[in-house]
Amino acid sequence: MNRLRRLSITARITIGSLVVAALFALLAVVIIRIGVSSILHNATVTLLNNDVVAPAQALPSKPSGPFDLPGGGQELAIVDAKGSVLASTLPEALEDRIHSLISQGDDPREVQAGNDHYLVLTRSVATSDGIMHIVAARNDETTALILDRLTIALLVGAGVVIFAFGAASWLLARAALRPVSRMREQADRIAGSTPEDAGLLPVGPAEDELSELATTLNDLILRLRASADRERQMVSDASHELRTPLAVLRGQLELAELDAGDADALLSDVRSSHATAIRLAQLANNLLELSRIEAGPSSGRIDWRTLVDELTDAIDRARLLVSSDDEAAGISVDFEYDPRRRPDPEARVALSPTDFGRILDNLLGNAITAIRSSGPDRADATVTAALRLEDGEDGGEVAVLTVHDSGPGMPEEFIPVALDRFTRADGARTGQSGGGLGLAIVGALAGAAGGRVVLANASPSGLTVTVRLPIRRD
Repeated sequence: MNRLRRLSITARITIGSLVVAALFALLAVVIIRIGVSSILHNATVTLLNNDVVAPAQALPSKPSGPFDLPGGGQELAIVDAKGSVLASTLPEALEDRIHSLISQGDDPREVQAGNDHYLVLTRSVATSDGIMHIVAARNDETTALILDRLTIALLVGAGVVIFAFGAASWLLARAALRPVSRMREQADRIAGSTPEDAGLLPVGPAEDELSELATTLNDLILRLRASADRERQMVSDASHELRTPLAVLRGQLELAELDAGDADALLSDVRSSHATAIRLAQLANNLLELSRIEAGPSSGRIDWRTLVDELTDAIDRARLLVSSDDEAAGISVDFEYDPRRRPDPEARVALSPTDFGRILDNLLGNAITAIRSSGPDRADATVTAALRLEDGEDGGEVAVLTVHDSGPGMPEEFIPVALDRFTRADGARTGQSGGGLGLAIVGALAGAAGGRVVLANASPSGLTVTVRLPIRRD
């Protein structure tokens, strides 16, 4: 078995085909031999019946003879009622056993006499001298010879068929596995090339298992490339974005060293360094969180009631943020949702409660920061979060979260790239998380749940962010 496993797939398919073909061929030879043997046996029985017809018709009128027995392989014997053989062309070996043959009845039977094999038929005829018997026999040597030669011919033919079947199986297996060889060669080229030059595995025109395998492997290659691109992008972004805060932190620590003799200046330097360290930690956490989100689909599930609960909790956190910040005083934070329409209780959004709360915190924090940075005139400044249900394009339902603020909005040319990481239009909408990652995290979380984010400036001012999240039962 271990040796068989070491063989190639083509060899294993060929060997398996040969074994199956050999079994079927031998079965066919046995069936044909049995069928032909039965036909020959029935033919011999028919000849024996014909052999006894003429003597059986003549005996009632001529019970004492004379008897004209035929020859040419028709072995006959006439036995009177007393058991005496009146006439016989039977071989001597059969004549010696004639009384036992008569006593065995009228059914055809096979008898071995010396080296010869006979088929014997006995017929009883009523005459004026009593019950007389006709014994007919035919040698089965010709039948056995025919069967032996037929068997040899069938075995030779079966061998030829098996050999041809094996060759055809080998050729078909080679042809069927040729796309696998091309995929392997392409995989070797992909492994030895740069990501920019690497292609994908060839997908054949036929919609078969090999095409499905190539398609699945191509999807895997694309996911691996995307993962590698994300890692390279994260390393590049981290090195770029962390360089400035690290330089600032180093400068602040050097100033603290110079101000070692001045307690007030030293305390100020330490506080500045602490704030910079917090920003560094926040930036690193956001980078790791963004990398985790983009690595694959969300494994969380959240129902409609939990979405509403997370909305009210996020509004409470936003109001607490406004009340604790003097610069944000006067900003009204409110929410809306329609309690009359609810989805199927078994339906879920593919997000965890924490991730949905993160979306709300980032959007509400961005809106508050935008209004706070717009200037001291914030009369009737509002931030409103609305959650509602809508019908989706695929016939299902969609949870729609809308966050609207009365801030300065965004430049129109910046909106298409607003969800990219480390992008900032100006200092007005940097987001609560800082570093230009707030909206990028929102977009990544929505994408992981199968949804999308749309940004649009409101009239006459402000920004509206719409997050559409599909609700499904699966």
